[in-house]
Amino acid sequence: MEPASQRPTLLIIKGSFSQFGGAERDIVRQLEAWQEFFDLRIATLNSHHELEQEAKRLEIPLFVAEPVWSESTSAFARMTAKSSKNASKAWKNFHQQNTTYLQNVDAIHLVSGAGSIEAISIIPENIPIHVHMLEPNRGLHGETVLWAKIDGKQPRPVALTRFLLTIPRIRDLKLVKKIAMRQNSMFSGNSDYIKRRILEVHNIEAGILHPCVDLSKWKIQENDSFEDYVVTIGRASWVKGTWECIEMLSGTGIGLVHLGGGDHSDIEQLKELARKNEVKFEVSKRLEHNDLVKLLSSSLAVISMAHKEPFGLTPVEAHAVGVPSLMVNEGGFPSTINDGESGRLLPRNDYTVWHSALEEAAILDNRKKWSERGREIVNNLSLDPRGRAIELEKIIGQIIQ
Repeated sequence: MEPASQRPTLLIIKGSFSQFGGAERDIVRQLEAWQEFFDLRIATLNSHHELEQEAKRLEIPLFVAEPVWSESTSAFARMTAKSSKNASKAWKNFHQQNTTYLQNVDAIHLVSGAGSIEAISIIPENIPIHVHMLEPNRGLHGETVLWAKIDGKQPRPVALTRFLLTIPRIRDLKLVKKIAMRQNSMFSGNSDYIKRRILEVHNIEAGILHPCVDLSKWKIQENDSFEDYVVTIGRASWVKGTWECIEMLSGTGIGLVHLGGGDHSDIEQLKELARKNEVKFEVSKRLEHNDLVKLLSSSLAVISMAHKEPFGLTPVEAHAVGVPSLMVNEGGFPSTINDGESGRLLPRNDYTVWHSALEEAAILDNRKKWSERGREIVNNLSLDPRGRAIELEKIIGQIIQ
């Protein structure tokens, strides 16, 4: 590690860590590796105890707004962009309350999400910014799957929903454009797919900064046997493909274990769908790492029919424990799957092909070869924490020159 005096000072900004989903965990798991290349600071409108523990352990200054800001989920707040406007106000209050968080900062690494892009209102023009846009705001920019109920039905006509979201959509475009117009800014997606989406939505040529996966934390389970269930991961929703996974399994005799929970009413509808289709369906709460490994390693396969997943860590986790990965051929899944070599990439609506893939997943030779090839792909992408830190150092080096 370079002496602190020789490392650039990097301020990490994210609107909120409170949900502590994949994006938030991705930041926290990389902090120690980032410290090798940067003097770190973190600013957020809403923290999380795991972030606080890691920041304390690594002695990273953490600046949190008081009072904390939380994204509003009301329909009125979404239509009027009230939540985004309140986030801008919260950042301005944060700026007034904190006098040292920007002192001697060489660059900012801004990670997208609720309340993040609004921080542009407090960032001086002379400080370079890297925006890690994990995805353009999908709910605002025409992806109707985000609006659908658990069964895929739209709550109202699509044209009406688009109209109702006009104000927040225009605001989002303006905020992103405000950053893009700065001479010292750069954008990165987290996959080739998101790079293309950033160009389509914002007309910005972005780079790619993949997420982090530390395969050293995962152990391949050498199982010659497995149970007759598959696993899907992610909060139950239409966009995650949960409903379609159950429909696809109808008639196969294979059950589904859903890891990630969901709204109570959605889970009840999924249970009823599973009953009608005679699919054994279980919902698992969030598991500790070792329990997750056991669940995955005993399964026939990990599957996903998520709609246009930005990157998709699920295949990587399947590769890590030696379990077949069967994913819909959309979004970022091709980043870590070569069809027929490290799993299967499958057409959404052809369930016959899916059923054949499930049979392929039961062949022990396939299970071994797919896992080995999958781990090779992951290693080649340098998704480990230090590999990601090196890539971020290159990006920050470009914008502070």
